[in-house]
Amino acid sequence: MTWFVEIFSDKSDLARLVSILISAIVAILVVLLNQWILSRRARKELLIGKVEELFSASNEYIAACRDLLDTLQRNGLKNLDKSYEYSTETVYKLNGSISTMQMICGLYFRSEDFSPDDYHISRMPILEIAHRRKSLPAGEAFVAYQESKNHIENSKTQLDNLCKRLMKKYG
Repeated sequence: MTWFVEIFSDKSDLARLVSILISAIVAILVVLLNQWILSRRARKELLIGKVEELFSASNEYIAACRDLLDTLQRNGLKNLDKSYEYSTETVYKLNGSISTMQMICGLYFRSEDFSPDDYHISRMPILEIAHRRKSLPAGEAFVAYQESKNHIENSKTQLDNLCKRLMKKYG
């Protein structure tokens, strides 16, 4: 320790030591600040990508719902007691998109209120009626069909609003 005192006994040497220490501290602070900025930017880019994935999954969900209703309508709402089977591919897309949205919201956007039960296929009554081959008067079938269409529109609105909120927050 005495050698350290002897080395910096001169005022100019002491000034050199102080300038080296200040430079080192500034360099460390610059590196830490740069790392913080880079990690924030990377997180923001990740979250923007997840919002895009969520938006794609929500569009896939809406398309699958519309496809199921369109197929039912082509088969005829008056013949609900006849054989009607969901398109398994479309149902897989619908369920896959719900799972994707649930995973993204659960992992990245926990503060958002996303409930997969709100988007389950059973929320479209006309599909349940047709799948169970129930016979209904035309008026009741039309009401169930309208409820199903309303579910799709409400779901689209909710999912669009969710994505818009996330875009504003992270975009």
